[in-house]
Amino acid sequence: MNSTLIEPESNMQSLQKTQSDVLELARHLDRFGRSAEQFLIQQLQQLETAIEEFEREKAAWRRQVRRETELLNRQTESLRRSREQHESNRVRNPTAAEVQNKQRIEVAKAAANQSGEAPIRLLLQPGKASLMQVGLLMFEISKLNRELGGRGLNYEVTGVRMPKKRLLARSTGIEASGEILELCGSSRLPLRGRGAHVELDVDSSERVANWITFKTKLLLSTLPNSELATVFNKGTSAKRDAELHSVIGDAVRRADEATRQEQELASYSSGVSFSHSLIDAAQQQLERLEGCVERLSKDCGLQLHFELKPS
Repeated sequence: MNSTLIEPESNMQSLQKTQSDVLELARHLDRFGRSAEQFLIQQLQQLETAIEEFEREKAAWRRQVRRETELLNRQTESLRRSREQHESNRVRNPTAAEVQNKQRIEVAKAAANQSGEAPIRLLLQPGKASLMQVGLLMFEISKLNRELGGRGLNYEVTGVRMPKKRLLARSTGIEASGEILELCGSSRLPLRGRGAHVELDVDSSERVANWITFKTKLLLSTLPNSELATVFNKGTSAKRDAELHSVIGDAVRRADEATRQEQELASYSSGVSFSHSLIDAAQQQLERLEGCVERLSKDCGLQLHFELKPS
């Protein structure tokens, strides 16, 4: 009888304890849920605040970009109108320097056209420049011709003269003991038929035009040195330097062989090779040539003159 009463009471106590544990767990879960909810609410509020600040800054940046773009457009338009007005005024009222430069260009073009396919005449006083430096300088001239549709130049030493000392008193940069070489530079591309029974397989008019353009650029460059020409013309003849002539030819030939793959194509025509970068490449090479002459003049006392020969 007693054992029967004890067993239900024990079960009741165990059930009450389980209910108490479940209620305690529920209270813990409720407190955790409220804490998590408050944390998430705070985070969402901070995120909303950050988004609002970002939107305000973005709107401010857009207004700034719009203002600066409008200002830049106004300035660009103003600059364009100013340039157009300047060009218009310059065309109507060119300056004396512009008129002189235009006349100089016209004279150079006329002289080059008159010379036609005739070779060029080079006067060279090597100074202290080595034979190899002289040969590479000739190659730079030949390379300019390549950039303008040619195949380079053949050089021949046609004369050597020694300057007279009485002329040097009025000249600067010309050495008294330095011989002055006269070279003839002719196009490697044939510019005319070699005889009545020989005809070129292509029209030579383009070759001649390229040759004239090459000579025009040289004439308009800083290479012509009339002072050296005066000293040479009044100098005394000297023995020709066969070694220098040979070294010039060898140096130009070696330089040509080293760059042949990059400088020329199989066809004689320049239309394909130079159609994309004719003006830029030629101008860059002309500036390079002028820089080489200037550097050799300062370092070695080299003097160079270029002039046309009549056709």
